[in-house]
Amino acid sequence: MTPREEDWLALNLVARVGGKTIDTLIERFGDVASVLQAPPESISHSCGLHPDLAERICNARTVPAFLIERRLVEEHGVRLIPIDSEQYPTRLRDAYLPPPLLYCRGTLPLPEGPVLSVVGTRSHTRYGEKVTRQLITGLAESMPATVIVSGLARGIDAIAHEQALNSGLSTIAVLGGGLCDIYPREHRALAERIAGQGALISEFHMNERPLARNFPIRNRVIGALSDAVLVIEAGDRSGALITASFAINYGRPVLAVPGNIDQPASQGTNRLLQSRQGVMVRDSADVVAVLRGADGPVNARAQRPLPRHEAEGSGKAAQAGEKGNIVDCLRKGPLHPDDLAEEIAVPIEKLIGLLLELELSGDIVQTADNQYTLA
Repeated sequence: MTPREEDWLALNLVARVGGKTIDTLIERFGDVASVLQAPPESISHSCGLHPDLAERICNARTVPAFLIERRLVEEHGVRLIPIDSEQYPTRLRDAYLPPPLLYCRGTLPLPEGPVLSVVGTRSHTRYGEKVTRQLITGLAESMPATVIVSGLARGIDAIAHEQALNSGLSTIAVLGGGLCDIYPREHRALAERIAGQGALISEFHMNERPLARNFPIRNRVIGALSDAVLVIEAGDRSGALITASFAINYGRPVLAVPGNIDQPASQGTNRLLQSRQGVMVRDSADVVAVLRGADGPVNARAQRPLPRHEAEGSGKAAQAGEKGNIVDCLRKGPLHPDDLAEEIAVPIEKLIGLLLELELSGDIVQTADNQYTLA
């Protein structure tokens, strides 16, 4: 671990210092080493931080938490990739408040190639497993440089990783907890295979438990890393739809596999197609067409998103308005996401992404009873 990586590790561990604060500090002092060497009075006055927080930033490399984290990183063979590193994934910079520091086991960056995120329900059907394996096998034959990204969860995620490995593709698992304790535990052997033929990455501290609130945070990274997101099966309230929502906001194409209208696992994917937010996938050729940017099936041409610079411009304006509506609603008092979604007429999977961004920026907080209120 280099001194610069240690500096990033120390700063990233300071409680109540997130990506937005780190951006402010780097902009003011130039680099992470200069931030940690600055007098607390200078940090407090120039960045508007509380004196206690400025003091903790200055002491970041001497506290026990940093020494323990550094030891865990070294013991588990983890590499640190700060946001200012050449090895930091370029696509990930599109994320809202991208992680300042990535923990990585394996090879990153991977060889250049199209990146496809494959996501779906934990409660998959035999049809979902069959389609996942068929599509990835076909993709490996047509585009052998493809990288498959998923979240190592039970169900479609694990099947996608396994089939990618079996087909000779590189694969990245984005975790919702720290690298000390792989979750779920039955996927530890799979995780070792991924580390050998791809990478395990996380933005969470080494011992961070995979808490429920971490998974939408993880999903924004999956959406940002990809050139396109493929949703195999997703229930009506599936986390896969949150990933799809992030991808749409980042200007990435979303592909969806149609399913049986009687199956709960197909409700979310069918809704993506019905709303024309998803490109229908019939076989691996449809996926290849979107990844290559070639003319694919008719609905792929009709539903292909705007060029990224146009999508970002219109998307950011729409998001700003929706976030303003959320803040206005919360001024009246705390609300549960379900009630908030109904009040501002935003799909719940999109609302979760907006709430996450407002939470990461420090505008709102989540209460113990899963309500949201202004910070």
